[in-house]
Amino acid sequence: MTTSSKEDSNLRQAHRRQIFIPIVCHELKDGKTSGPNIQISIRDLGEDGLGFKSKVIYSVGVQLQAEIYLPSRKFPITPILQIEHVNAVSGTDFYYIGASFFKIDSEQRKAVTEALEGLDLYKILDQAQVNEASDIHFTVGQPPMFRRRGRLTAMQDIKPIAEGQIRAMMFPLLNETQMDNFEVNKELDFAFSPNLETRYRVNMHKQKGYVEAALRNIPAKVPDFKSLGLPEDQLRRFCQEKAGLVLISGKTGAGKTTSLTAMIDYVNKNLEKVLITIEDPIEYIHKSQKSIIKQRELGNDTKSYAEALKHSLRQDPDIIVVSELLDGESVRSAMRAAETGHLVISTIHAPDTAQTIERILNMFPPEHANSVCQQLASSLIGIMFQMLVPNKKNELSAATELLVCNSAIRTLIREGRFSHIGLTLQTGASQGMHTLETCLRRLVDDGIIEESVAEGKMEQFY
Repeated sequence: MTTSSKEDSNLRQAHRRQIFIPIVCHELKDGKTSGPNIQISIRDLGEDGLGFKSKVIYSVGVQLQAEIYLPSRKFPITPILQIEHVNAVSGTDFYYIGASFFKIDSEQRKAVTEALEGLDLYKILDQAQVNEASDIHFTVGQPPMFRRRGRLTAMQDIKPIAEGQIRAMMFPLLNETQMDNFEVNKELDFAFSPNLETRYRVNMHKQKGYVEAALRNIPAKVPDFKSLGLPEDQLRRFCQEKAGLVLISGKTGAGKTTSLTAMIDYVNKNLEKVLITIEDPIEYIHKSQKSIIKQRELGNDTKSYAEALKHSLRQDPDIIVVSELLDGESVRSAMRAAETGHLVISTIHAPDTAQTIERILNMFPPEHANSVCQQLASSLIGIMFQMLVPNKKNELSAATELLVCNSAIRTLIREGRFSHIGLTLQTGASQGMHTLETCLRRLVDDGIIEESVAEGKMEQFY
């Protein structure tokens, strides 16, 4: 942990936590509750008081009888609050109100202290950085779990997560629109930066009625092709194409987004292009260098991949990067953009190169298969399939398979003979193609992975 991170941690320990906890308040007059109860949500909590947003404005000095529903407690604590300051929230009809604990007994104060300790998201994130965790899992009934080099371990010296704790920690990271979307859809993807050095992609979801979350650690430095073990020359050629469709495929967790980011970074540093990304959510932040980089996020900046692709054609792009092709509408929009003189780069979930093409076809009704094959054959430039394999350093290395779309490949796609693509890959080395088996053999010969690892992956793959 750097000095600045330690200072941030010390400040968090000394001050209050940003959390989201329900609270019911009654205004006190002459020591008695007055008027209707008001349901609000705490936005930050400390041992000396709390802050909340409200459409009801209170005067400084007013006292409130509060019922605060702390996670893991069966019954609420009931301190008396005193309003200390009131600030209007710009652009809304809300007020941010700070209140001190005017009256709170020792048992309830202890409950607040324990809640603060259990709701310290940033302490967990700091520990994840120390442990070099790639992922963090928040599941009710278990302590936070870290994934490091493919293996799961529980965070030490912390109690299992209680109902309400995950919502309390994650909701302060959201804006009002994101909160509403989550309540409606029960799913939400977003990203946040706890400090200047780290960034996380978050999937928040429900499981058995509980709010839970999975966090992916996004490296601060964008890796290049060489450090990732990717085919440098061919990816550079892909990035320099004037028009067409380039796909990065693989299973979940194969590093597709990282490879996509490396391609954006290469363009940004070496080419004079207008590059528009459409992401859900924005993970790596790119600052324009030789290229103009415009990053658009689903939900905040656009409604859908297909809509963003359609309108991006009027934004003078050279390259359009779509974080993932999920349905037929987005695939059709991507191919249309590629056919109209733009380079489109995207990722897609698939178990191998040939099935990448089949996966695209399966997104359309059967009666559209022939037209989709024709369109894909004319627009596709290449496919890089990738997977991560354990290496001798007890880390993960990329193994890839590369298809470069030549006349033979285009004919196979038009005719729907996808089972023959593997043979063409084997004979296309002179055009930059290679099979997964060739890549695994090279990793063995270079002393990066064990022979047994390569054999195991080939048995799974072929």
